[in-house]
Amino acid sequence: MTIGILGGGITGITIQRFLNQESEILEASSKPGGLCRTYWKDGFGYDIGGHILFSKHEAINTLVDKLLEGNLNSCKRANKIFYNGHFVKYPFENDLAALGKEEAFECLIHYIRNTYPKPNNLKEWAYYTFGKGIAEKYLIPYNEKIWNIPADQLSLEWVDRIPKPPMEDVVKSALGIETEGYLHQLYFRYPTEGGAEGLIHALMKEKSNITSNFKISSIRKKSDGWEVSDGSKTKTYEKLVLTFPMHEAIKCFENVPAEVLSAIDGFRYNSMRIVFLAVNDESLMNHSAVYIPDPEVITHRVCYMGYFSKKLVRPGTSSLIAEITTNPGDGVFEMTDSECIEKTIADLNRIGLIDKEKIITTDLQRVKYGYPVYDLSYSKNVKIMRDWFKSIGVTLCGRFAEFEYINSDECMKRALSVAQELNTR
Repeated sequence: MTIGILGGGITGITIQRFLNQESEILEASSKPGGLCRTYWKDGFGYDIGGHILFSKHEAINTLVDKLLEGNLNSCKRANKIFYNGHFVKYPFENDLAALGKEEAFECLIHYIRNTYPKPNNLKEWAYYTFGKGIAEKYLIPYNEKIWNIPADQLSLEWVDRIPKPPMEDVVKSALGIETEGYLHQLYFRYPTEGGAEGLIHALMKEKSNITSNFKISSIRKKSDGWEVSDGSKTKTYEKLVLTFPMHEAIKCFENVPAEVLSAIDGFRYNSMRIVFLAVNDESLMNHSAVYIPDPEVITHRVCYMGYFSKKLVRPGTSSLIAEITTNPGDGVFEMTDSECIEKTIADLNRIGLIDKEKIITTDLQRVKYGYPVYDLSYSKNVKIMRDWFKSIGVTLCGRFAEFEYINSDECMKRALSVAQELNTR
């Protein structure tokens, strides 16, 4: 083989789709897809997280529309934030009037009279950018939930993903004048059939060369290329593209410098529990997603699968997925599947997002690698890791290979760039 693509998530599959050279994908799981898998139970489909399709990159929007032509459901964002027992339109700063006059005034006055110094971490950035009210009511508690780390231990490399609204929009929202934030997300698409995994199947050519159930145990540099083995079978390639999680990949290489091992060992990541709940009515069809900053509720976001596509639910029913970030020692990580499902149901029933008496189906998926975490040593460690792989001639691409918090559209964009570069070599 000319090119070995290690990992069969959306990144690896996109690379292979647009390569003009012979290639093979090696995937550890029984089927490809990675975080873009869709699971089915009792006639219901659900994803690993809220995989809606939108992008700032028009070339990716055009590609997705072409790939999924005839299988696209167009939706308008109907996201809410559940704050103090009621819904606030997402993003928080675009619906301050929903908080009530006193809280809206508090948020607005601190936003306008903001004298916080230039920030060094996410907590300081929240105060610096939005002021005390918005920072303390939503931004800090929500981000501490999703990242599972104190906000003052998070660095600033990723904050460009949090758009800063025009001052006019914040003032209008406090006065009750309708505004919209994050306009590039206001409308999105989603596969009508097949869930998020529908995009994976659309990307795969008929002649896609994917070897599943190949758990890589060693990667060795040879004079004429690379040798990749799972312990029983060995494959050779001229070039390698690594797309599977770095924490697993680094174990496969020989003679890794101590500095590189230390840097990767310092990478912090969050695992996920995805709890699926279906009910015997259509009560879970009104929103696309709900964000929950309340620290007493273990889930940080719920996504309503039937809102994305009615093909994911049975007639007369509806469903949601509850996303939970977790790490060893936090209490959630140690829960059994049934305990985690029960706790999720109890929390969502208590705050009124679901009626536990109407639940007809439950399920849970464990995801080891969910979110790369941008702690204060992130920048130093990621540079050491990337520099070493560049020095040995291995291309990195994707969320957990590059160790960067990027969504599927950005993974596809980078995968296209990698394929184009390989095609010209």
